[in-house]
Amino acid sequence: MAWIEKHGRGWRVRYWNSDGTAATVPGTFPTEEEARAHAATLGGIPGPPPAVFLAPQPQTPPPAIPADTPAVQAQPAHPAEAAPTTVAQWIEEWWDTIDIGDNTLAQYRSITKNHILPRWGATPIADITATEVAKWTKQLRENYKPSTVTAIRKLFSLIMADAADNGLRDGNPVRRHRGRGHTHPRTERVWATEQEVNEIARRILTLAGPNQALLIITAAYTGMRWGELAGLRRERCHTGALNPRIVIDPEVGALHEINGQLSYGQPKTARSARTVTLPPFLAALLAAELIRTRAKPVFTTITGKHLRRSGFQRRLWAPAVNGTTFPDGTIWKPIKPGLTFHGLRHSHKTWMIEDGIPDVAQARRLGHRLQDRIDDVYSHVAASVEQRLLGALETRWQRALDGDASTESTPEDGE
Repeated sequence: MAWIEKHGRGWRVRYWNSDGTAATVPGTFPTEEEARAHAATLGGIPGPPPAVFLAPQPQTPPPAIPADTPAVQAQPAHPAEAAPTTVAQWIEEWWDTIDIGDNTLAQYRSITKNHILPRWGATPIADITATEVAKWTKQLRENYKPSTVTAIRKLFSLIMADAADNGLRDGNPVRRHRGRGHTHPRTERVWATEQEVNEIARRILTLAGPNQALLIITAAYTGMRWGELAGLRRERCHTGALNPRIVIDPEVGALHEINGQLSYGQPKTARSARTVTLPPFLAALLAAELIRTRAKPVFTTITGKHLRRSGFQRRLWAPAVNGTTFPDGTIWKPIKPGLTFHGLRHSHKTWMIEDGIPDVAQARRLGHRLQDRIDDVYSHVAASVEQRLLGALETRWQRALDGDASTESTPEDGE
């Protein structure tokens, strides 16, 4: 049975263990309604704890022992069996065992709060079966998109695997056995051609300015992540004629946004700290932009502030990519429906595949790690491969410009 209690500025949910002891769901809820809804998922009736567990029970005095009764040897007391560890209790301890970035930690906490704890929080870890997990996963698929279900399932699998490693249960109930269950085809990632990238950049130039348009070009022709670009500072952008490059710092190479707060921190993985070489055209564009503006971040909002993903997505990316209609009747048709900003990174990888760039060179440029590869082999061909890669990117840029010159792509007027 579960109930709710006022706790500081929020509300917390409490419940009874099988041994009669009270436990608390980790974290607090901002409103009473949210706490009640969470308590209801634990099978209880939200409200105060039942008095039967709280009120002291009257004790009957033991009968008097006659003086002439022979003493009975006391039997050793058996220690009470420890209560089984619940998922909520294990997760509270598990947080201290993982070493991940702030963004990933925030994502994990959101998933546990919204999806894992409501279903499994009060369940003893040892009691969870693969069948129950399969039923739960099926329910998730009925309500959430595949990528969300995959993220939830992967995190729960990680939590259960660590629990098994710590002797809290036998095996991982989340692992799927081959040949069981339906196969779900992977969604094809949307990517853009160089001409489509230019068209998106031109629209963002209209909506915002040259700085934000150059952000699109840089993302597509370097494969850098959003946080790496939003956190790119002047001193890390080397645009000289000799070896133009961007250096992603291992300690402050990305801008993180957690609970509305911005801060510089480590990029996504250790291999994300890398040097990204620039094709000549992009080095020239970035050099001109660094002269035009004096802000320390290379890419900013139109008012010179740090970029925020949600604002950029809503105000610039969505209308530029998916199309929009302006108050004066001007219509922008969709360019690439479903393309995300991260899709520019996937576009860059697709271009490298089309241009025959070796896998190891692709991985180094994107900050990926290849399994069972000897990176030392790459050092012997680094210079030639880099030149071939940069030459292919330069060719794409010129091809996109030639396409722009031959195709009129101004917005259409509404009827």
